[in-house]
Amino acid sequence: MSSPTEAGSATSRTPREHSFAPPDFQALFECIPTPCLALDPELRVIAVSSAYTEATLTRREDMLGRDMFDIFPDNPDDPAADGVHNLRASLERVLQTGQPDLMPVQKYDIRRPPEQGGGFEVRYWTPINTPVLDAEGRLRYIIHKAEDVTEFVMLREQKLEQSRITDSLRQQAEKMEADIYARSKTIAENNLRLHQANAELARLYEKTRELDELKTQFFANISHELRTPLTLILGPVGKHLADPDLAPALRRDLEVVERNARMLYRHVSDLLDVAKLEAGRMVMHYTEGDLAHLTRVIASHFDSLAEGRCIRYVVTTPPTLTAQVDAEKYQRILLNLLSNAFKFAGDGGAIQLRLTAAGGQARIEVEDNGPGIPEAMREQVFEPFRQVEGGSSRHHGGTGLGLAIVRELAQLHGGSVRIDAAPSGGALFILELPLLAPPGTQLQAQGEALPGDLSRQALEELQPPPALPEHRQGRADAALPLVLVVEDNPDMNAFICEALGRHYRVASARDGQEGLEMACRQTPDLIVSDVMMPRLSGDRMVQALRQEPALAGVPVVILTAKADEDLRIRLLQDSVQDFLNKPFSVEELLARVGSLLAERLQAADLLRQSEKRFRATFSQAAVGMAHVAPDGRWLLVNQRLCDIIGYPREELLGRTFQEITHPDDLYSDLEQMHRLLAGEIDSYAMEKRYRHRDGHLVWINLTVSLVRAADGSPEYFIAAVEDIQRRKEAEGEIHRLNADLERRVEERTAELRAANRELDSFAHAVSHDLRAPLRAITGFSRAIIEDHGTALPAEAREFLDHIIASGQQMGALIEGLLTLSRSSREELRRDDIDLSALARRILEELARSEPGHRVAWQVEDGLVARGDIRMIEVVLRNLLGNAWKYTARTAAPLIRVHARRQEKQIQFCIADNGAGFDMAQVGKLFQPFQRLHRQDEFPGIGIGLATVQRVVHRHGGSIEARGEAGHGASFCFTLPLPENEPAPPAPSPPAAPG
Repeated sequence: MSSPTEAGSATSRTPREHSFAPPDFQALFECIPTPCLALDPELRVIAVSSAYTEATLTRREDMLGRDMFDIFPDNPDDPAADGVHNLRASLERVLQTGQPDLMPVQKYDIRRPPEQGGGFEVRYWTPINTPVLDAEGRLRYIIHKAEDVTEFVMLREQKLEQSRITDSLRQQAEKMEADIYARSKTIAENNLRLHQANAELARLYEKTRELDELKTQFFANISHELRTPLTLILGPVGKHLADPDLAPALRRDLEVVERNARMLYRHVSDLLDVAKLEAGRMVMHYTEGDLAHLTRVIASHFDSLAEGRCIRYVVTTPPTLTAQVDAEKYQRILLNLLSNAFKFAGDGGAIQLRLTAAGGQARIEVEDNGPGIPEAMREQVFEPFRQVEGGSSRHHGGTGLGLAIVRELAQLHGGSVRIDAAPSGGALFILELPLLAPPGTQLQAQGEALPGDLSRQALEELQPPPALPEHRQGRADAALPLVLVVEDNPDMNAFICEALGRHYRVASARDGQEGLEMACRQTPDLIVSDVMMPRLSGDRMVQALRQEPALAGVPVVILTAKADEDLRIRLLQDSVQDFLNKPFSVEELLARVGSLLAERLQAADLLRQSEKRFRATFSQAAVGMAHVAPDGRWLLVNQRLCDIIGYPREELLGRTFQEITHPDDLYSDLEQMHRLLAGEIDSYAMEKRYRHRDGHLVWINLTVSLVRAADGSPEYFIAAVEDIQRRKEAEGEIHRLNADLERRVEERTAELRAANRELDSFAHAVSHDLRAPLRAITGFSRAIIEDHGTALPAEAREFLDHIIASGQQMGALIEGLLTLSRSSREELRRDDIDLSALARRILEELARSEPGHRVAWQVEDGLVARGDIRMIEVVLRNLLGNAWKYTARTAAPLIRVHARRQEKQIQFCIADNGAGFDMAQVGKLFQPFQRLHRQDEFPGIGIGLATVQRVVHRHGGSIEARGEAGHGASFCFTLPLPENEPAPPAPSPPAAPG
């Protein structure tokens, strides 16, 4: 809708103001003369030029949205067709590099439509694929341009005479030759870059192979270097252990050294074997023998272990099976597979070993009913250092080389090994070896016996760890701090306990779960723990400890052999006090433990002093103080509270607060207490009455807060009790005086209400009584003018005009008084009101009534409220009428109806750029008969704004006015929103001018 100012007016534009419509890029693309189409990154067609459809005998609607190669497949009748392959490779290069890709001339046949006979038509093309990138460098589209060079290629192949080539074809040929030359040059450059890239890849491969060889050599060297000192350790240790007169304590220490040195020797041997296998330096020594007998001999080493762990161990082999194998390496394979089965089969489990032969192959199956191996890991477990359990809480140790050695040794035999799911739910390892050595192999003589060290080492690893020694629990002095040692390695556990036991009381646990349970039972002063342990790792154990209130402050020292800097920093930041890497010195361990225990003792001493000060403050407080149990029992009270309610401390501690609370106040107190327990409030305060021990009531002010335990459970209430008896007595007297004052005020108010009703009735009656004579005066005055106007003197005509104008003003005043009276007396209705539509209707009526006063207006859409539509229309008519009136002398009058969104409400505003007012006079605006302008400037009766304010207040809203003399005014009011109206949205721009 156009405003009155704009209606019927003609508008002209200068050339500078003329604007151009944006170009239609789709139409431009479709009309370019070069055959082109646009693809998205999924290689779907999204745009096609008309030249492309003509060149390929297709229709645009049949191509859009389809895959490029669904539309243009290779010619099935041409087995050498490679157009799809070459084009796809070019497009993939564009997708990967984001660079244009030039292709040499391609043979890519086109399918003919059925109406042209069907089949394929031979075509040659020169394609180029160009990427289209967005502002961030990401590929959005690919432009595929392909020029048809079939005729040129055909002419050259058929060696036609130069005379048959037209001038245009010659120009086209020359252009194409130049284009082909440029593209061939580009292809040559790309080939050069590809050659350079291949050379770089070859260099990197050679470097990788060299690094791999260096790694293999390093493993071999380090293994050899470690074997020498290990031999020098094991030799003297074994010699001393053979001495029958060796002291028991020294024997125990040497056994620990020998046991751990042999374990290190096994790991070093595995590393050396892996290095040899990777370097291809493992030599095979084939012998011919009975593989069934060899299998039974190797398997028999595990009989005692199976019996000790109650494992059902079944070995099934044929009576004899002749085979040509490397017996020692076969022993390594079978020992590793059986060790793996016994490691993961629990006590009371089942393990089966089966040997069969078929098709020139020996098939060895090792099955257990353990946890099995996930299918995704069945190939990875044969990789060096790869284990199914790789976390800090793994149940089984090891280096992860055993199965890698099994696969390498199996492949050296020309065989294979794989894993399937066992019928019993565990793992099934299937080893297949050829029964014959490779042709031309020189068989060696049968060895005397297999090396016994291999079997002994495998069994030592599977033996249950020795029982932790019976610690002397350190020193027996109960006053000494208690240190809990949590370590799964028995030798390390015993070593730490012995070192700490000379100075402290010591308790020990084998894993994190046992350590957690023991810590909860004994509450140690300090914990020393490993990280990698079965059942519960050290870091997870510490997290669980910190959830226990009694253990939240116990210092923890972490020991680890794993170089994990991230774990170390995280634990030091969150939950542990110190970190020691293995190996460590006993002196360093004792120093760190001693320092942490000293800090803990100092903190405990400070806590005792703080508690002492608290008790002194508690007992000497000027108000009553108490600790109260959740069930209401007094737990701790000070003397001031005893004085207030007259009970001795011992007698009060045997009661509950419910027993001494006045029954009328008890419900409120209990209700607040339950809200506090439920976490709805943090504290509460109330005035209540206690029964004094002698029977009279005592008014007190009670403040209560709740102390919770670390797990969030309620522990006790803290109550502060202030004696307010004298204040309540004073308040009683004040209440009596206030009641008397209120009675007087009510009487006066009733008198004023009666006076107001009489005044309203009087105004209503006077307004109605005045209307009849007023209508007569103005009516007869108009009749005189109409009937005798020409005969009257000019002065008489002027007097009659004044009488009519005054009558009209008097009528408006009477109507205003009636409206003001109705706004106070009539019952309110509640309707949903479209303020935007109502404002537009009133403005249109004003425009029709005063066509000479051309005003532009802006009314915001969507302004809605809830109220009495009759009264709200009065509000809008008064405010819009004022805005219309006070813009009469403005050059470009404008009225705006809009909303101001605030946090919890909406203000509806009517603003103009008219005469405005001085804010110093704003207090007079809403008073009846108060005007800020002379009658000859802006006529009026001074009741409209008073009526507006009364209507808004009756609706529960408010109104405010702002203005500036000569710069307009703004009236903003609030009304209830419709019931389903959402919260006020963010401010929106005003609608276009009405």
